[in-house]
Amino acid sequence: MWPGTFIDPDTTLADLDAPHEALGVPIYSGYQAIRHARALRGQNRIFDAIVRKVKALDIPYEDQCSARYYYDLTTTLRDMAGEYDRVVEVGVYMGGSSSVFAGCIERFDFDLDLVDISPDFLRFTHERIRRLFPESVGRVRLFHGTLPQYVREVMTRKRMRAVIHHDGAHAFDQVVKDMASLSFVQDKIHAIIAQDTHLRGTPQEMNFVDLAIAAVFGNDLNYVPIGTVYSADDGLTHPNSYQGNYFKPDAPEGLVLPMAMNRFEYPHPSMKLEAFV
Repeated sequence: MWPGTFIDPDTTLADLDAPHEALGVPIYSGYQAIRHARALRGQNRIFDAIVRKVKALDIPYEDQCSARYYYDLTTTLRDMAGEYDRVVEVGVYMGGSSSVFAGCIERFDFDLDLVDISPDFLRFTHERIRRLFPESVGRVRLFHGTLPQYVREVMTRKRMRAVIHHDGAHAFDQVVKDMASLSFVQDKIHAIIAQDTHLRGTPQEMNFVDLAIAAVFGNDLNYVPIGTVYSADDGLTHPNSYQGNYFKPDAPEGLVLPMAMNRFEYPHPSMKLEAFV
């Protein structure tokens, strides 16, 4: 199986109580954000319906975004409804954001492409969506590869108006490559949503998503902040025991960048897409 192609889901997962074990997908903290969404109840009926479905699903998984972030994804898709026909989710892990997107498919009429370098993450996420939203899973595809490969193999060849959700590699150089690759199909993008724009960690990881976005789009970004903002006295602003990651205080968890209000300042027009694949 070569990266850079669509792959099929694993139908053998359907009857398993713990599909992540069959795939070898690790669970680190076991945090399940939707179960902490009580304070958001009653503010958005679509999100409330997603929460009910997710809470009723009894399989092991982990989410890596806050409940507020998932709520804001729902309201962002609602506010942009009619302006896009495809959501491209880059980096799925165990399908936290993907499940929220899938819960919006029928409401806002779009297709969902999941992009990840791990076929196991893709297949777990597909199975989670299948159990949550069987009416929508037929509009979900799995692309095994990187975002630049997806741009080359899919976006350059197909008409679409896409919302790109980036929660893949967080290292500065890789985020620059991912974002820069989108410049070659900018006319097909309505908005870019980036997660973990407050993430920091060890120098080996170089987690600087926000600075990588600034490197590509310049310092005069036009964006809407989404997700949770943590104060300096919150425990999550200190390195954790897993990878040494922590959240920068007073910084947004994610950004929504409307393409009509932003422009690519990198790469140079003479550069070719292949340089980023």
